Amino acid sequence: MVEGGKKRVIILGAGVTGLSAGIRYLDNGCDVFILEKADHAGGLARTVVRGDYRLDIGPHHLFSQNEAILQEIIDLFEKDELISFSRDAKIYFHDRFLDYPLTAKNVIFNMGLKHALFTSISVVWTSLLKLFTKKRRETNFKEWATTNFGSYLYGIFFKPYTEQFWGVSCEELSLDCIPQTSKMSFAKTLKLIFLKKFEKESLSVAERETSLTLYYPIKGIGAIVEKLEKSFLSKGGKIKLSCDVSELITNKDGSFNIHFQYERETVVDDVNLVLSTIPISSLAQILRPLASPEIIQRANSLEYLSTIVLYIVIHERDVLDCAYLYMMDRPYNRISNTNRFHHKLCPEGENMLALEMTCHFNDKTWNSSDEELFEKCIDYLESDNFISRNEVKQYLTVRIKNAYPFYRLNYKNNLTEIFKYFKNIPNLSLAGRIGAFKYMDIDQCLEDTSELVERQKKEGTI
Repeated sequence: MVEGGKKRVIILGAGVTGLSAGIRYLDNGCDVFILEKADHAGGLARTVVRGDYRLDIGPHHLFSQNEAILQEIIDLFEKDELISFSRDAKIYFHDRFLDYPLTAKNVIFNMGLKHALFTSISVVWTSLLKLFTKKRRETNFKEWATTNFGSYLYGIFFKPYTEQFWGVSCEELSLDCIPQTSKMSFAKTLKLIFLKKFEKESLSVAERETSLTLYYPIKGIGAIVEKLEKSFLSKGGKIKLSCDVSELITNKDGSFNIHFQYERETVVDDVNLVLSTIPISSLAQILRPLASPEIIQRANSLEYLSTIVLYIVIHERDVLDCAYLYMMDRPYNRISNTNRFHHKLCPEGENMLALEMTCHFNDKTWNSSDEELFEKCIDYLESDNFISRNEVKQYLTVRIKNAYPFYRLNYKNNLTEIFKYFKNIPNLSLAGRIGAFKYMDIDQCLEDTSELVERQKKEGTI
C-alpha cells in the first residue's frame, strides 16, 4: 500500500512512449520510475552505435501534422542538430523506379504500356462495379486492395509486396495491417498526385510523408530518444536498465506491489499507477492474481513481426537515386541509402546500405548467421547493378524481436477480450506500438501519451 504524498508511477519500457509518458507524469508532480529489460533505452527508435557507425533500425524521419507535438520534439534540439527535407523514396518495380507511395501518374506513365493499360481498365471496372453494386464489408487485405485498386494492380504489386513483408497470404491479414491513416482509395491517390492542398485532419500516411516537412537528427533518429531520456532524468525521473520484472501484484486499494531483479538483487516497490509499453503477453504473465488460462492463451496468441537490418559498408558513393527503395521479390523489403540521411552516420569516405528483412522470431531467417544473410542478399544487389561484392568493406546486423504488431484475421477478438480484462484493473494503462498492439509513428506515440496523461489528470487519477 502506498501512503499519501506524490503519486508514484512505474513505467515498463524505456522507449519513446515510456520516456515521453514519464516526462508528462513528472510535469504533473508524480514520482516516476522506468524499468527497462534491455541494457539501453530507446526501444524501436534507438540508434545502435557500433564503433564509428550509427545504425538506425530502418529509415525513420520525424514528421507530424500535430504542430504542438512536432514543436515539442524540435525544441529538444539545437538548430544545427536537425536537418529538414522532403520525402525521397521510390519503388523498384520490374527494373523501373517508381515514386513511393505509388501514384496514378506512375501507373499511367512509368509502369510500361501493358501494366498501365490493364491497371487502368481494372481500376475503371472496379469503380463502375462499386457504383452499381451494394457495398460489401472488406474483411481482409486482399478485399481492401482489390476493391480500391482493382485486381490487376493487386496481383502485380500489392499482393507480392505484402506477402513478402508479412510472410502470410493476403487473405490471412486483417485490414488493420494497413495503418488506419493510410487506407487510400485510388481517387485519393489521384488527388495526392494532381492536387496540392490537403485537409490536415485527414491526412493518410502517404499524404503525411509527401506533404509534410520531414526532420532528421544528424546523429540518427535515436537522438530523439537520447534527448527525451536526458529531459526525463533532468526533471527527476529515474531509469533502471537490465531489469527483469517477475510480479506485478494488484492491491484492493488500486495500488501495486512490483517485484523485479536489479543488479542481482530482488527489489520490491509500491506504486500508485503502472503504464505498460511491453508486449501484452509479457504483461499478462507477471500480473497477480494471475489471469485466467483463457486470457493467458489469448495474450500469447498475439504475434509480433520481427525485423533484421543488414548494414553493408561501401566506399562513399550515391548508390540509389533516392534515400530509400522498396523492393519486391528480394530477401529484403527496403534498402536505405544512409548518406542521403546524413553523412555522419558512418566514417568519412564511406556509405552504408541498410537492407531491411522481416521475419518471425526463431524462423529460418532469424536464425541465419550474419554471413548467411549477407550471402543471401549480395547476389541480388549485384544483379540489380547496385553494388558489387568487391566494394563491400564490412557488414553489420541489428535484430529486433518485436517490431510490428502482427494483425492476423482473428487477432481482434483476442485483443478485445484482453483489453476488457486489463480495463478492470484500476490504475493500469497500456500504451505504445508494442504495449497497445497498435502501429504508430514516433509523433503518434507522443500524442498518445499526451492524451493519456491529460485524461488521467481530468479523472483525478494523478
